[in-house]
Amino acid sequence: MRSFYLVAWALLAFSGARAGQIPLALSSTTRWNLQDDNAASWDLDALPSSNNTSHLLYDTINSLLQHWPNTRYRNGHTLVPGTIPLGMLLYHGTSVPEVPKVPEWLATDPEHSYIFSLGKEDTGGWHFTFVTTRPLKILYFDGSSAAKVRGGALDSQDVLLWGKPIPEWTFNERKRIDGLCDWGRKLGLDGFARMEMDFEIMLCDFSDGLAVVSKLNLPPSMEELPLPPNNTFIVDLPQLMTTALESGWWHNQYPGDPRIELDLSRLVSFYDTSLVPSLVPVRHHQQRHEHRLEGISPTDVKTVREALALALNRTGSGSGINWRSIFRIITLRYADRLELIRYLLNPTELEPEIPRSLIETAKLVQQQLRISLTPYIINGAAPPMVDGDAGARNHSWTAPIFKYCATTHTNSFIASSSKLTPSEQLILTAIRDTNKEICRVIVKMWAEGVYEGLDPILRQPSSSDSESEPSPEALGSLMNRWRVEIDRLFNWLDWSIWIKCRPACGPEVRHSSVQNAADDPHSVLTL
Repeated sequence: MRSFYLVAWALLAFSGARAGQIPLALSSTTRWNLQDDNAASWDLDALPSSNNTSHLLYDTINSLLQHWPNTRYRNGHTLVPGTIPLGMLLYHGTSVPEVPKVPEWLATDPEHSYIFSLGKEDTGGWHFTFVTTRPLKILYFDGSSAAKVRGGALDSQDVLLWGKPIPEWTFNERKRIDGLCDWGRKLGLDGFARMEMDFEIMLCDFSDGLAVVSKLNLPPSMEELPLPPNNTFIVDLPQLMTTALESGWWHNQYPGDPRIELDLSRLVSFYDTSLVPSLVPVRHHQQRHEHRLEGISPTDVKTVREALALALNRTGSGSGINWRSIFRIITLRYADRLELIRYLLNPTELEPEIPRSLIETAKLVQQQLRISLTPYIINGAAPPMVDGDAGARNHSWTAPIFKYCATTHTNSFIASSSKLTPSEQLILTAIRDTNKEICRVIVKMWAEGVYEGLDPILRQPSSSDSESEPSPEALGSLMNRWRVEIDRLFNWLDWSIWIKCRPACGPEVRHSSVQNAADDPHSVLTL
């Protein structure tokens, strides 16, 4: 959509984007061998390869169409075909009482589109409500892909169109929408979906697939003004911006904007390093918020375009697996539990630690670890006899527990793996690698607690008194190891669900945050 962009909003929304992320040296993503029973695969000390991008793919796919995660990491890397279903309402603000005859922008919420109902005080502006008369085929760009900022938000569109990001065309939205529509028509696309302060549709033909529900002459959001050469001018629209920002916040978390349905079986991602190897050295030692598509090779651009064309032209709906539900199930299973474990080990000033002894805290952590692993701790699994020397501890007895934890959610897909599309194979690898690392960490932490005699059920057999508690020195060492493991896992996963106010903000505080952004005198309107 002709785009308003608030500097103040950007500072507010992107303040979380610099959350800790392990620097990555990315290389070709290796598809996990679904039949892999090699004992080395279940080594609790084997960290994920620094070349692995599965955790980035997992979080990207798990965050599609959700406002907050795509605000944190505005530089999108994933393209997903989808549809706007029959019967959905879409909105368009304009200064003229006519349905657009050229490609134009639609909002998914009227609070967003009203901003563009420009006009004179005596004539007002115009606000259209449309309804889809058939499913509209769209391509979704993840990230804040409608934000008019230099730094990567528009990279995926620019690469698709022009083969590389072109900073000097950042504000040339007419060139961008016309180019995308010319390219997309050949592949049967009706338009494109993006996210700015709220979600929007770049529609190529208003005469096909839409019907007018209403055409209202409303008070103008602002008077039309001539644009200076740099295509920007300063405005002060606090109330309008507040409502537009709030409408975007409605879609902060899962399921995101429900009016856009995505087909993950056709997904194409620049994080698929077997598809886009040229970006591997570019991302070396970068943190995630720095990831861009600058430096992509012409060969890889051609490969991405071909993969996208094949995905769009493919008939059928892939395997039929509901991938979004699987992402959701795994995330719900571990997000709160991991957060609680980390809190017990790292209480914050805002959440002061309840007074408890070191042994009490350790037992609480061990209890949470066991709860997380309960469905996978098979009868008879126990550590071998040791002499109490931590260096002699053997974790091989945990391999079945580790394996069941890591593969339970995806093992059923082995038989149908030949039916998976290339996109689904990539998705499956992202899920399995990510789930495996979660399980590696919690199984390792739990096993360490077992060796210290902390587990309420499984006691470590040794020549010493099995009922005696570990020494303060042993407990301190264990707690430090646990902190390292859980902090590394949090940084590696980097789920947006963990970035939130502590304690949670009330309704008035949330509204004030949006209002403060909208009231900033340096708000910038960019068309």
